[in-house]
Amino acid sequence: MTAGIKPRRQQIFLATITDGSGHVICSFRLGDNDRLLLANSDGEVTARKIKNDEHVWSRASLREVFREMTSKN
Repeated sequence: MTAGIKPRRQQIFLATITDGSGHVICSFRLGDNDRLLLANSDGEVTARKIKNDEHVWSRASLREVFREMTSKN
């Protein structure tokens, strides 16, 4: 929860991504429990929904897992 802001149940949010000059790059709807993967490739921004059973790993999360595994050995 963000400080001072209480979550509202069953809301749909509209998200808009803009570049540094304020031009709209993409926009999409976010429903409850929606998870999105955003990517920027050569200035083209894409967004896709991540399924509930889909797992996404980043370098930082993999590094944390490896750190946890090596600290216990």
